[in-house]
Amino acid sequence: MIAKLLALAEQSFSTLWLNFLGLVPNFAFLGIALAILFATYLFLTKVVSLTLKTAVRQAEEREVVIKLWRYAFIFIALLVLILSFSGDLAAAGISIGLLSAALGWALQKPITGIAAWLMILVKRPFKVGDRVIVDNIKGDIKDITMFYIVLNEFGGTIGGEETSGRTIMIPTSILFEKPITNYTLGNEFILDEIGAEFTHKSNLAKVEKIMIGAAGKFAAGEAKDRQEKPFTRVFFNPSGMRVKIRYYVQAKERQKVMTDITREIYGKVMKEKDTCFAYPHTEVLFSEKKATAN
Repeated sequence: MIAKLLALAEQSFSTLWLNFLGLVPNFAFLGIALAILFATYLFLTKVVSLTLKTAVRQAEEREVVIKLWRYAFIFIALLVLILSFSGDLAAAGISIGLLSAALGWALQKPITGIAAWLMILVKRPFKVGDRVIVDNIKGDIKDITMFYIVLNEFGGTIGGEETSGRTIMIPTSILFEKPITNYTLGNEFILDEIGAEFTHKSNLAKVEKIMIGAAGKFAAGEAKDRQEKPFTRVFFNPSGMRVKIRYYVQAKERQKVMTDITREIYGKVMKEKDTCFAYPHTEVLFSEKKATAN
């Protein structure tokens, strides 16, 4: 009886040992694969970190991107290991492909939002404080999160471009679908204009001088370059001469500066005797016919 038990135990041990020896190549392959994946992860993480240091200024944003990169790498590594140890690579590949397609379709908007957020961090088409128009929604950027852009709206409830007091949240996912207008991407100044119409008898040179002086007094956008100083454009109209003063102004100060310049022009023109605003009206002229001798 004891001999039979010893023989059975010896047979079981031999079977386990043979099974273990059969798994050794798999364990060795797994160890080598994990070592290669870990070395690849360290190298690529270092590359990503160096890239982010030059493209992303805020440390918190860099940490979020690193976390996203870590999760993405782990997911890809798991897929590679599953495919490697699967008996039927074709079936495993089809299953994983279908699963990835289903997840991609279900998470289409969030994934697009994350991609748009990463694009903002790297390309920096705008930043906090910029004045933008996204899909006809106007506002000053208050915050940029992974899934939303927070705007302090201007206009909206009122005419013009002064802050309305409302806060608008725009999904980052629409940035790949809608045009974006940035008032302050190149610099903080935009070109603006004020137009007025004067009678044909007005002193045109004096009118232009008054308008250029008013714009130079209040417009904060005068730059060193000559072409960025205030300048006029003159047009013929049936009822008078249309004169426009164009000047560079800070985007957020546009309404205030326009009001100041308009008041200055009006006051100066009304004081002059040879400058007069034109306005729609009807004028009737009477003349006497002189009698002619027969």
